[in-house]
Amino acid sequence: MRRNKNFSHEVGIYLKFCELTVKEYDGFVNNHLSHYTQMGRHYMYRVNHDMEVYLVGVKKDGEVIAASLINSAHIMRFFKFFYLQRGPVMDYQDESVVQCFYDGLTAFAKEKKAVYVLSDPYIVHQVRDHDGNILESKNTNQFLQQMKSLGYHHQGFHVGYSMKYQARWLSVLDIQDKSLDDILQDMDYNTRRSIKQTYKMGVQMRDLSLDEFDQFFELFEMAADKHGFDYASIDYFKRQANTYGDQCRIVMSYINLSDYLNELQEELADVEGEYNQSKQALEEKPNHKKLKNKTAELEMRVGKIRKKIEDTETLKASDGEVLNLASAMFIHNAHELYYLSSGSNPKYKQFMAPYNMMWEMIQYAKELGLKRYNFYGVSGDFSEDSDDYGVLKFKKGFNPVVHEMIGDFEKPIRPILYKLYKLKTR
Repeated sequence: MRRNKNFSHEVGIYLKFCELTVKEYDGFVNNHLSHYTQMGRHYMYRVNHDMEVYLVGVKKDGEVIAASLINSAHIMRFFKFFYLQRGPVMDYQDESVVQCFYDGLTAFAKEKKAVYVLSDPYIVHQVRDHDGNILESKNTNQFLQQMKSLGYHHQGFHVGYSMKYQARWLSVLDIQDKSLDDILQDMDYNTRRSIKQTYKMGVQMRDLSLDEFDQFFELFEMAADKHGFDYASIDYFKRQANTYGDQCRIVMSYINLSDYLNELQEELADVEGEYNQSKQALEEKPNHKKLKNKTAELEMRVGKIRKKIEDTETLKASDGEVLNLASAMFIHNAHELYYLSSGSNPKYKQFMAPYNMMWEMIQYAKELGLKRYNFYGVSGDFSEDSDDYGVLKFKKGFNPVVHEMIGDFEKPIRPILYKLYKLKTR
């Protein structure tokens, strides 16, 4: 449960660590690059459900210059730990602000009986391409050294997925100051072609209501089982939707097979017409090489379309008129749209629904005026043997870069209790 906003910790005569109002907090994080887990909506959800949470920051001459949402959870009967998920939000190059914030946080954590603090700053350590090559190294050494001097233990530059930590490798597409045509043209040829084909087939997308979350979860479970990872319950996703409200969308890509069959029949009629014309012309000029090749090609196209019609009629008879192809959860803040949990039915992979969904949501991100489209996590293993190589290859086609994040920092506040807790939970 929320506590009274009466804590402050001053550093010198200019900087003060203190608790913030929702208005102060939102005003700052909405105007400085921050992660969706640092949104004020997250804070309000926890308050409304009697979960302990705090908004803190640093002020200079009354102006907020750093801020963070702190999740608090009990780990012992009378004690707790603090988690700054993708926080704090501030200028990490300003050593005086960093010093003030983390010194103030230590004093605040002691007062609130925290055993330790875990901070997961939203700082890019290196920018890479999707083959793992370093494109840019950020100046993070100063911050790493300062955190060490402040008593924080860096948890390492880990590779792979972990239930213990947030994703450290993020696939991010910059969409700021780019037209939709520019974004599309920057994509891999096969990705652009796949997107185009989904519209030709009639793949569509719609939003799911809370009452329809079971349709999303069914596809999500398919993906989880395929890749062999642990996953949250359907209640978790409903909480996410309730937490972020209209800044959360769970969408479903689907296809109406009757409509698709109509498109195929029209295409067949057109190609058959071309074929018959070419065949007739060839009969008049049997030795014309170009006509021979064209007629043979059109005959093959007719055969392929007929096969598609036959397969689609069979699929419609067995699985129904409307097929749910793929579903995903998206959340946005004032800066980014995040592609989070998702799943698709591998039986229907020929409809390439994820390509359609990504393009639809990239367009949505542009409509919102956002700076980035965040494809979210990859493992950081760029080899073809990696478990998520297929996911990596799919995301690569949209021409994003990989942000290797700086990682997690942990600080014991009560060292003896911290050691006991770690021994108990290891």
